[in-house]
Amino acid sequence: MTRAIVVSIDGFASFYWTDPRVKIPTLRGLAERGVVADGMETVFPSTTWPTHVSIVTGVRPIVHGVVGNGIVNRDTRAREDLTGDPVYDASRIIKAPTVYDRAASRGLAVAAIDWPATRNAGSIRFNLPFFKDQRVFESQTARHVWEELSALGYPVERQGEWAQLPKRFLKDAMVADLAAHVVRRHTPDVLLVHFLCTDSFQHLYGPRSPEAFWAIEYVDGLLGRFLGSLPAGALDDQTALFVVSDHGFLPVEHEIRINVALRRLGVLQVDGSALTGDARFAMNAGAGYVYALGGDRPRLAADLSRELIKIEGVKTVWSVDRYRELGLPTPDENPLVGDLALEAQRGYYFVDEALGDEVIAPPHYRGTHGYLPTEPENRAFFLAAGAGIARGKALGPILSRDVAPTIAQTLGFEMPDVEGRTLAEAFA
Repeated sequence: MTRAIVVSIDGFASFYWTDPRVKIPTLRGLAERGVVADGMETVFPSTTWPTHVSIVTGVRPIVHGVVGNGIVNRDTRAREDLTGDPVYDASRIIKAPTVYDRAASRGLAVAAIDWPATRNAGSIRFNLPFFKDQRVFESQTARHVWEELSALGYPVERQGEWAQLPKRFLKDAMVADLAAHVVRRHTPDVLLVHFLCTDSFQHLYGPRSPEAFWAIEYVDGLLGRFLGSLPAGALDDQTALFVVSDHGFLPVEHEIRINVALRRLGVLQVDGSALTGDARFAMNAGAGYVYALGGDRPRLAADLSRELIKIEGVKTVWSVDRYRELGLPTPDENPLVGDLALEAQRGYYFVDEALGDEVIAPPHYRGTHGYLPTEPENRAFFLAAGAGIARGKALGPILSRDVAPTIAQTLGFEMPDVEGRTLAEAFA
């Protein structure tokens, strides 16, 4: 039976593949013995949690239910950051079966390292989830995983620190070495691995920055180190490797503070650290949601839509009657989604800040994502190589929803009722 290894290089935009300044010998070598797509269209909003869930489910947020990195809880009216899974188990937010769920139901062993939206996922036998908070890491990681990590000599007491943007390259090095260990000790049939510093450094310094190039080259080296640890011939005879990314990256020069605008419109109040009122915004980088929380919600959303579209840098405001074209559920179908969806213009992105008088401010970051998947620089990456994969072949443009059924084909089963297709042209 063929095994599958799925590696996500977070934020690795497809435009880097054709940039001669990017030194990625591991990926180039894999391409010579595999297939590469001419870009991969992701989903909206193109942020880490919804995009990774689409990769493993084969459907958009309208079906799988993970509608963003950041949401507002309509019951508590508090903003919740889904990244790092501080609040919800995977079963609470993912409404569609994943390819690893289906693999486990067939008796295949699944392991995951740093993969988004996998907190307490019952189908993953060995799971070190992507947590950003030390308390969550300690309380939500399976004890046997925690003890194994500690026995290997990793500083388990500093995982929350290593998960922060400036230090994520340390976490990525651990992820690569742990992946090699898991293959040797646990021999999973499906292994999911996620590298993050490529995303982090582009947020901090911008796409195509020297720091971004360094991070990409660094992760390419980690991937090479991991692949070098596999048994000789494993990639040719026993294992299919899929290297994907979740979104591209765009440079930014301004941030938009929608909550400041809502406060000035009188529908949001700030009392110390508490935000109250009839409306609140949750940013998703180049996109975001406005939640109507009181009164006549449809009327409030319509009134706010007319005001918010006037703000500098706001490109589009969608009402719920247009969510289908975005691949989003309505709030009646899924209360995690907002009553309005916003996209920023190129060069702008959203933040959650509610204090101060400035709606438009200098940026904290130099690059971001979240925008519509049709934005050319927001296209993601796909490469496959190894057992059963065609050699040296270029694919046309694909969708991120095509990945799950293609992995399933490698493992010997099908994924019915998904939006993506099996990439038959990728196989030998």
